[in-house]
Amino acid sequence: MDFTEATYSFIRSSGMFRQKGSVTVGISGGADSVCLFLQLNKLKERLGIDLRAITVEHGIRGSESEKDSEFARELCQSHGVSCKVVRVDASARAREKGISLEEAARQLRYQAFFDNTKEGDYIAIAHHLEDQAETVLFHMIRGSGVRGLIGIRPVTEMRGRHIVRPLLFATKDQILAELSVLGQEYRTDKTNSDIRYARNRIREVIMPELMKINKGAIRHICESAESVGELYDHFISEEKELYQRALVPGDRKEENRLIVKELIALPDSSRRMIIMEYLRDTLSSIKDVGRAHIERISGLLEDSAHFSYSLPGRAELKLEYGMLSVTYPEEQTGPYLIDLSGLESDGEYSAELGDITFEMRIMKPEKALIEPKTYEKCLDYDKIKKGLCLRDHREGDFFTIDRQGHRKSYKDYCRNQKIQTTDRGRIPLLVYENSHIAWAVGYRISEDVKVTEATRRVLWIKAILEEDNGRQNQSHAH
Repeated sequence: MDFTEATYSFIRSSGMFRQKGSVTVGISGGADSVCLFLQLNKLKERLGIDLRAITVEHGIRGSESEKDSEFARELCQSHGVSCKVVRVDASARAREKGISLEEAARQLRYQAFFDNTKEGDYIAIAHHLEDQAETVLFHMIRGSGVRGLIGIRPVTEMRGRHIVRPLLFATKDQILAELSVLGQEYRTDKTNSDIRYARNRIREVIMPELMKINKGAIRHICESAESVGELYDHFISEEKELYQRALVPGDRKEENRLIVKELIALPDSSRRMIIMEYLRDTLSSIKDVGRAHIERISGLLEDSAHFSYSLPGRAELKLEYGMLSVTYPEEQTGPYLIDLSGLESDGEYSAELGDITFEMRIMKPEKALIEPKTYEKCLDYDKIKKGLCLRDHREGDFFTIDRQGHRKSYKDYCRNQKIQTTDRGRIPLLVYENSHIAWAVGYRISEDVKVTEATRRVLWIKAILEEDNGRQNQSHAH
């Protein structure tokens, strides 16, 4: 069987492309991704797929990296396939997130795939057998548990996309041989042999030694991973059901939570498995989370009613009010300054700030809302006309809670309302005079900006969230 037929057979046996959807192939210009592109391009009519390509230039290797992207773009163009070039800054991402350059590049690469596809689409990645063996070994030495021993699967789901790996059956030698038969050139990234990176060290140092012991080491490791995956799927069914029962999905995966009472009575092995599954689904990267972390978290759940536990990648795991959640404390929103002076002459104001659109206008007091709504408020314009600032919570923020001018800190308000720490940082705040909260969007307004009999001008303001799910018309007690 020639290489293309072997690829087609693996695609069919792995259940790829069963649903309709566009296929975007990630192409770097290297041998693996070039081979993947050529195979999918050959098979696109038989598979009934619409093929596109993306090449990500990571901003790491200067002109060499630019040449790789241009090579990939021209190759795709020569076969009549569109190829989008996405430029990112992996070095800046690594510094910002406190992660390795390798991990930063991986995260940005996948983000580029997600940003340029839609739900239901396929993203094709050029992983092969050696990648699988390296991944299993990497997970073993990191202590990532049973799930880690499965390695890479042919088909996975991420953010509503189907991630497929049509070359996972092939060895590197088979890929190079196919390119030789086709007379196809490719680019070589010299950093792939830099053994300062963990995966490269496994590939360049450890795997050759294992091959000396047994020439079939790579294939045997991959076969073992496949067997572990089959056993995992068979025995994990109960844990999956328990996990779904405990999971409270968020609008985004980062907002997922776990109901802790569902975990406490479980055997420790089941609890650890569910915790790992939760972190795998919720964290931006599971790369440096190992067995020691999972065992520590499992113990904390038994012993503590509240805790905060630091995880790799600057993430924090918090237990509050019986819910387990993940937060990234260093991530903050804004600030965005909103100049209200134009309202007096123009009458209306509209601005898109992040995921929120604000609509504002000045009206007479008698036209003010009688029934306050969650995302629609009327404020005393003359109290805040110097301007508002939209941002997240900062230390010292407060509400005025009564006509006598008594104050309550934002933290105390959230604690009284049982708003979890993970949510507190996500609530947009409209603030004036540095720390005085006029409105916690979606929650209460400050007492001294409320419309009263003395109010001469009313600022009507409506916040339209990107995904409001119909909440705009809800009323709120405050």
